[in-house]
Amino acid sequence: MRTQFAVALLALVCASAACGQSLPDHCAILPTSQGPALIKQCSRSSPTDVTNFWGPTPSQVIAIEKLMPGLLSKSGHKIKLSDYYRQYAGVTSHGRNLIYLNSFVGSALTESSEHLDWRTKAVVFCDGG
Repeated sequence: MRTQFAVALLALVCASAACGQSLPDHCAILPTSQGPALIKQCSRSSPTDVTNFWGPTPSQVIAIEKLMPGLLSKSGHKIKLSDYYRQYAGVTSHGRNLIYLNSFVGSALTESSEHLDWRTKAVVFCDGG
């Protein structure tokens, strides 16, 4: 179910764009150098057969952010988005350009100093719920 949700979200984002707006404070586009670390999640699936990493544009991330509440609601997820921080990275998997979203509860940032640079470094939590 989560994988289907992610694929649906990515497909919608790749077809839409938002112009002239700044990235929300709780979002970051990671440098492409962080892509390999970001997709090495230890307790959930991530894209396979990745051949390239690229940087999504702020307008693509804004489009995702606008679509996310409706998609989460339709899928039955009941979470408060403002409690979560999100990292975005572009990946090419199976010949398709996708935007990978890594989301984690904001309170986790205060628990570990290693994650204070979440805007530039991949955050990986094992069995984080």
